[in-house]
Amino acid sequence: MMKRTLLLLSASLAAVTVMAKDINGVVKDGKTGDVIIGSVIRVKELPGKTTTTGLDGTFSLKALPDNGKYTLVVEYISYKTKEVTVDAASASSVDVALDQDTKQLGEVVVTGYAPRNNDRSAIDIEKNSRQVINVLSQQSIQLSPDVNVAGVLTRVSGVVMEHDATGQASYAVLRGMDKRYNYTLVNGVKIPSPDDKNRYVPLNIFPSDLMDRLEVTKSLTADMEGDAAGGVVNMAMKDAPGRFKLQANAAVGYSDYFFRDGRDYLSTDRGDYTRKAPYEAFGHDYKASSSDFKNGPVRIERHSAPAPNFIGGLSVGNRFWENRLGVMLAASVQNTFRGTDRTYNSAKMASGEQAMYIYQLQKRQYSIHDFNGGVHAKIDLNLGNHKFEWYNMLISSQSSSVRYSNSINTEYISSDSYTQDDEVRSLRQTQTIFATHLKGTHHLTPDFTIDWSGLFSTATEKDPDRVYATLSNTVTADAANATAGLFAEDANITRTLPKDMERRFQHNSDKDLAGYVNVSYDSHFSDMTDALWKAGAQYRRKTRENRYYSYIFNPANISQRLDGNGFDQYDDIDWTCTTPYSQASQLNYDSKEFIGAVYAMATLRTPVGELYAGLRAEHTNQRYKMLQHFRNMGQMGEQSYWDWMPSASLKWQPRRDMNVRLSYYRSINRPGFYEIVPYRIMGEEYMEQGNPSLKRARIDNVDLRWEWFPSPTEQVMAGVFYKYLRDPIEQVFTPASGLLGSGADAYYMPANLGNAKNIGLELDVVKYIRHFGVKANYTYTHSTITTTKRQYKVGSAEYEPGVTQKRPLVNQAPHTANVSLLYKDTEHGWNAQLASSYTGKKLALVSPFKDADQWDRAMFSLDFSAEKKFSNGIGIFLKATNLTDAKRERYLRTVNPSNIQYPGQRSDRTVIGTYRYGRTFIIGVRYTL
Repeated sequence: MMKRTLLLLSASLAAVTVMAKDINGVVKDGKTGDVIIGSVIRVKELPGKTTTTGLDGTFSLKALPDNGKYTLVVEYISYKTKEVTVDAASASSVDVALDQDTKQLGEVVVTGYAPRNNDRSAIDIEKNSRQVINVLSQQSIQLSPDVNVAGVLTRVSGVVMEHDATGQASYAVLRGMDKRYNYTLVNGVKIPSPDDKNRYVPLNIFPSDLMDRLEVTKSLTADMEGDAAGGVVNMAMKDAPGRFKLQANAAVGYSDYFFRDGRDYLSTDRGDYTRKAPYEAFGHDYKASSSDFKNGPVRIERHSAPAPNFIGGLSVGNRFWENRLGVMLAASVQNTFRGTDRTYNSAKMASGEQAMYIYQLQKRQYSIHDFNGGVHAKIDLNLGNHKFEWYNMLISSQSSSVRYSNSINTEYISSDSYTQDDEVRSLRQTQTIFATHLKGTHHLTPDFTIDWSGLFSTATEKDPDRVYATLSNTVTADAANATAGLFAEDANITRTLPKDMERRFQHNSDKDLAGYVNVSYDSHFSDMTDALWKAGAQYRRKTRENRYYSYIFNPANISQRLDGNGFDQYDDIDWTCTTPYSQASQLNYDSKEFIGAVYAMATLRTPVGELYAGLRAEHTNQRYKMLQHFRNMGQMGEQSYWDWMPSASLKWQPRRDMNVRLSYYRSINRPGFYEIVPYRIMGEEYMEQGNPSLKRARIDNVDLRWEWFPSPTEQVMAGVFYKYLRDPIEQVFTPASGLLGSGADAYYMPANLGNAKNIGLELDVVKYIRHFGVKANYTYTHSTITTTKRQYKVGSAEYEPGVTQKRPLVNQAPHTANVSLLYKDTEHGWNAQLASSYTGKKLALVSPFKDADQWDRAMFSLDFSAEKKFSNGIGIFLKATNLTDAKRERYLRTVNPSNIQYPGQRSDRTVIGTYRYGRTFIIGVRYTL
C-alpha cells in the first residue's frame, strides 16, 4: 500500500513538472544593446506574476502553466512599455529590446539633469573620460560598509589608506605614492587642509552620505593643477535632482572594543579647560602661574561604556521655474565613540651593534569621541546658453580623546624593582573647512565657450590645552624574572610620585582665494572629426598662520606621595609652572603662497578615439616669517620657481565597448609650509625638525590601460604605470649634527632623497550574474630608492664608510586587493555586500641605520553591509566593519637577542608596536521620497 502511494505521488509531481514552464530572458536598450537593470516584467494573463531583471539584465519567470501563449509586459523608466507574446510550449528564452521614450528622454537631454549618482553613470564617466579614472557612485557608496570618505576610498584599486596612532584611516596613498603626492577636490576645485603640518586633507572628516560620487583621477591633463603624481580625489557633492527628492537616514551602533576584557571608556572634564594660552590671553610679558590653568583636562572619569554611536543625514532637492533653477540642501552628523589598545616599543642602536635593542616599553589605551558634521548647499541657474552655480560647504570635526600610557625603561630594570611612568594625554581638537564657490559657464556660440569660477575657502584647526601629565611609580619585581610581570594590573607599586606636566596650545588657519578662467573652441573638420582647443589661467593666494605655545610644570613638592588608583591621582597634584612666559617655539610663523598658472591644450576627436596634447606652466612663490627667532637661523625665508609640465594622451576605441589608453604627464610636489620652517620640537613619537633647504619633487608619469565594458554596469580593466621621481620628499631620521647642531641621536624631518622609480600593475573587474555580482581589484607596485645609511663596525663605535641601502618608497604596499561579493534583488528590495580588503606589508618609517627601518605587516579586513527596501520608500540597513578583529603591527626586520624577553616579541622580528580597535556595528533606517 505504501509503495503504491509513493508511486502515485511521484507520478503526480512529474506531471506537474511537465505542465510547468520556465521562461528566461534578457532586457536590452533597443538602440545601444546595453542591458537594462531593474526593469519590471509582468505576465498579463497571470496577475501577480512579476519579476525584475537582475544585475546582468536577465530575468526568469518560474513555473508558468504550459497552456499556450502569454503576454509579457516590460516596463522601465524613460523607456516605452513593451508587450511581447511568447509561446510557453516552444519558447524557453526571449530577448526584449526597449525603445527610449523620446518625450521623457527629451526632457532629460534639454535640461541636462540625467542622474549621475548611480553605477551606470559611474561606468559612463570612466568610459568617456579623457583621463585614467575610477568612479564610485552614490549607489555604491550607500551600500558600502563605510560611513566616511576615507573608508569608501579603500574600495578603489591602487588605494591604501594611512592610519593614525588610534587606528583611524585618514589619508590616501595612491598607486604607492605617499599622501603628499595627491590632492583633494570638492566639486572640481582644490580646498585647503586643516592639518597643522601638511597640505593634504584628512578624508575621515567627510561624511560619505553627502556625496553623489567619488572620483579618483590617476592621470592629469593641462587644465588640472599639476601637483599630483599618485592621483586626485574629487568629492562630487549631491546635486539638484530632476524632480523633488527627499532622503533621510538615522542609525545607532556600538564598537565592541568597550565590551571586551573589562575595558573602561575614559573621559576628562573638557568643559573646564583653559581656552587660550596666557601668552595670547594676557600678552607676551605676562608671567603665568598654575592658577591660570584649569584642572578639567586631568580630571579623569571612568565609564563602563560610552553612549551609543549615532549617524544621521538629511538631503532635500528640487528644480523650479521650468527646471531652470535647481536647489540642493544636505546635512550629515556622526557622533561616534571608539577605542584602541596600542603597544609601542622604542628601540635604538648601541655602539658596535647591528640590530636595535628595545630600551622602552609602552602600553597605551585610547578613548576617543568623534563628532563630525557637514552641511552643503548648491544652487544652479540654467538660462539656456548661460549657467551659474553657487556651492557652499561647511565640514567640522571635533575629536576628544584620552590616552592613558604606562611606560617602562628597560635599561633600569633591576632584579627586585623597576620604575613605571603613567602618563595621561588629554586633548580636544577641532578641524573646520568652509568653502564658497561661484562658477559661470557661457556658450557664446555653439562652438565657443567661456567658463570661470571664484573660490574662497578657509581651514582651521584648534587644539587648546593639550595636557601631558606623568606620574612615576616604583614597582617591586619578581627577583627570579624581573620582566615576567611587566604592566600587570596587580603589580606591587610601593611608591607613586608626580613627575612633570606639559600643556600645549596650538591653532592654525589656512585661507585660499582662487580664480579660474577657461576658454574653449570646437573646430569641425568633418561630420565625424573635430578638434577642441582650450586655454586658461589660474591664480591662488594662500595665507597660513600657525601658533604654538607650551608650558612646562614640575611638582611643587617633589616628594609628594600619591594614593588611590592611577586615574584619580592626577587631580591631586600641586604644580609649579617653570616656563611662565611660554617656551620659545619655532612653530609660531606666518606664511604665504602665490601660485599662478597658464595652460593650453588641444584634443582631436575621431570615430576611433582621441588624441590629446597640452602644456601647463606654474609659478610658485612660498614665503614664511618666524615670529620667534631661533639660534642663528633667519627669521624669514622664501622659495620661488617655475615649472613647465607637458602632457599627452591617446585614447583608441577598437570597438564601441572598448578603450585603450596611453598617457604621459609631468607633475610636481611642493614642500609644505611646516616642512620648510626651521623649527625643532618634540612630537608625539619623535623629535621633529624642519628643513629650509627642502626642494620640490618633479615626477614623470606614464600610463597604459585597456578597458572593456561588456554592459553598462560591468567592466574589465588592466593597466600598467611608471613614475620617475627627481628629488622625492620623504620623512626620514637625520643625525642631529646634519642641520641644526647636536644634542640628540637623530631628528625626524623631511628630506630630498635623490631619485626613485615606481612601477605598477592594476586590474579591475566588475561582473554580475542575475542577482549576484563581484567587484574585485588588485594592484602591484614596486619602487626603489637608494639612501645613505649608518652602520657600526662590529664591536666598535666607528661607522662603516659608504654604506647605502635600497628600499621602496614610504607607505607603498607592493600588493593590495579588494574583493566584494554583491547580492541585489530589486523585486524584493534586498541589497547585500561582503567586502574584503588586503594590504601587503609596507615601509612605514625610515631609520638612519641600515636594516633598522620600520615596517607595517600585511593586513586583511572583512566588512559587511545589507539593506532591505520597502515599497513605501523606507529601508532598513546594517553595516559591520572589521569583522575579523584585525590587528595592525609595526616591526623591525632584525632581531636583537635581548628583545625576546619582553612581552609580545617574536623570534623572527622585533615588534615595535601593535594596534587593536575592535569591531563596529550600526543599524539604521533610511527614507526616500
